[in-house]
Amino acid sequence: MMDDEQEQENVGGERLHRIPARVPARVDGLASLRTVTQRMVESGVGAVLVESPLAPVGLVTANDVIEAIAAGADPDTVWAGEITRPTPRMVSSQQHPAAVAEEMAAYRLEVVAVVDEDAPVALASALDVLGAVLRAAREGAETS
Repeated sequence: MMDDEQEQENVGGERLHRIPARVPARVDGLASLRTVTQRMVESGVGAVLVESPLAPVGLVTANDVIEAIAAGADPDTVWAGEITRPTPRMVSSQQHPAAVAEEMAAYRLEVVAVVDEDAPVALASALDVLGAVLRAAREGAETS
């Protein structure tokens, strides 16, 4: 969704730190775990949004699939809906990365949904947020 050049905008002399996020694949709750992992690979995002006809109902991460298979799940007969987590916590793409990182740490989140009024819901991993925190810290040091 956003690349490094788009991560920050200068608006009225104030820097806005953007959280880098990627648009995940979407699957139906009846998609097999094999299909889920194929969509993850195709999208390059280690998670998929699981949808119902009305709206997203949750999220399946690569770790969820690994845990299910390690526990004996057959990737062709276990469905996304069986291992779906609730919809991830929402954050704004305009929030300061450090605030998002603190929230992720407080709630032990590995991924958050990033909302931006001009784009579809995207996901940011803890590593995405950490990278944004480090970039913001470097910029702060350079302007000091």
